[in-house]
This record gives sequence, C-alpha cells and structure tokens, in this order.
Amino acid sequence: MKKRFTFSTGEHIEADLEDLQRLLSDNQQYYENYQDILGSLEDDDFVARGNGFCDRKYSDDFIEGQLEKYALRVKEIEGWISEWE
Repeated sequence: MKKRFTFSTGEHIEADLEDLQRLLSDNQQYYENYQDILGSLEDDDFVARGNGFCDRKYSDDFIEGQLEKYALRVKEIEGWISEWE
C-alpha cells in the first residue's frame, strides 16, 4: 500500500517501500554526481554564450544548492524508510 510523503520543499509523493528504496538510490546517485562535478570544476570550464561572452557551465552556488537539496532529500527518505520498517 502506498503512503503519501511530503518533502521539506513541499513536494508530495505517494510511494510504497520499494518506491522509497528506489528513490533513495536515485537521490544518493544525484548527490554523488554533483559532488563529482564540484570536485572536477576547473577555471577553464566555461561555455560560450554566442555573444562573445562566456559563462561557467555550472556555478559553484548552483552545485552547492543541489548538494544541499539532495543531502536533505536522502535524509528525509531514509527517515521514511526507517519508519516503514
């Protein structure tokens, strides 16, 4: 039976234990991916905007925000799984 869960961001999901375990695995992978990106950024990681200017592909603030988001999601999902079991 599926239950309704609400992330701290206000997003709602309906999930059973299997869904939560899959969601946990996905969010852990997202977190690891952003850690890899942050760790591998070089000063020359820029992309042209087509108007003579360049921007970084990813800003440090954006990546750090994603890391915070997925760390919190992982913690919330782990809590829901522990309550379920």
